[in-house]
Amino acid sequence: MGEPDVADSNPGGLFSSDFKRHDDLKAMLDGPKDNHKLDAMKRIISNMATGRDMSELFPAVVKNVVSKNVEVKKLVYVYLVRYAEEQQDLALLSISTFQKALKDPNQLIRASALRVLSSIRVHVIAPILMLSIKEGVVDMSPFVRKTAAHAIPKLHRYQTSFATLQIQIFEKLCIHSSFLVAGSAVMAFEEVCPERIDLIHKNYRKLCQLLVDIDEWGQVTVIHMLTRYARTQFLDPNQQVHTVQTEWEEFYAKSDSSEADDNDNDEDKPKPEKKHPYIMDPDHRLLLRTCKPLLQSRNASVVMAVARLYHHCAPANEVTIVARALVKLLRGHREVQTVVLSNIATMSSTRKGTFEPYLKSFFVHSSDPTHIRLLKVS
Repeated sequence: MGEPDVADSNPGGLFSSDFKRHDDLKAMLDGPKDNHKLDAMKRIISNMATGRDMSELFPAVVKNVVSKNVEVKKLVYVYLVRYAEEQQDLALLSISTFQKALKDPNQLIRASALRVLSSIRVHVIAPILMLSIKEGVVDMSPFVRKTAAHAIPKLHRYQTSFATLQIQIFEKLCIHSSFLVAGSAVMAFEEVCPERIDLIHKNYRKLCQLLVDIDEWGQVTVIHMLTRYARTQFLDPNQQVHTVQTEWEEFYAKSDSSEADDNDNDEDKPKPEKKHPYIMDPDHRLLLRTCKPLLQSRNASVVMAVARLYHHCAPANEVTIVARALVKLLRGHREVQTVVLSNIATMSSTRKGTFEPYLKSFFVHSSDPTHIRLLKVS
């Protein structure tokens, strides 16, 4: 009788295909041919994308950071960004190579080198990273400046002693900012020095004008920051209108007999100062005007950010334009519906009647989950 077939109980053993593949990759990375190195790096990045741990290849990969082949070098930097923090000792050996790469003619290599440096979170290299960020902020390429903006909060998380210098760098970043950099610059500002609202004054109009062209997640960050700015720097239009209306109501509510009594005491009472009706600041109007087209954004977070801005900073008669955009979001995924309904409930508690024209959209359906039904009923 023949022996029964036995399945391999150790798929990760010495003679498994995984072991051979890693062994082959090391040989290809150590070889002299660039095409073999490029093929090996592609396979490594592909395995990383599927969630496999490729950290054991770090010594073989980091040797190729000095490769003259641009494509190989790009993939090596992608790998190093992922594993530099885990293999700090080996990554520190290549610091001088990364610094040289900051002078590379290729903007992608310069940006990748800066990204790797910011990924090695060691206090020893903090001054080196600070100098690299300074150089990246004034780089001619907006892609490198954007990477420098991302590196600022990374440095701030483990080294707060450079806070003053980071604020100065942020000011330079705003001067040279384009729509590719603005979102990242504001993101760094919100994490490093959100209380320094004075830094926004001279860049306010520029940010408003760039808002439409910034990437979607950058728009969310900028709108949230500008909402906070508007609430602290501009008058509340609804409060001002309410004050004027109250004064007129009090004036017409007086009876003729009270007018006679008042005439006798006119000389004794000081005359109240004449209050002018509210006129919106041009910069306040600029913010509302530039954000209005973003209600048509395909990103639900952008629409929610604009709705939040209008809820807090727009006159009551203009807030109704966000109702239609929010109702459209109810056709999306359940997660989006939950967030939108929660915000609609908050807005309706202070602005009753805003969503009455769209009452049919809040009917409960049999397919709605329990939490969405409760939100619709509330």
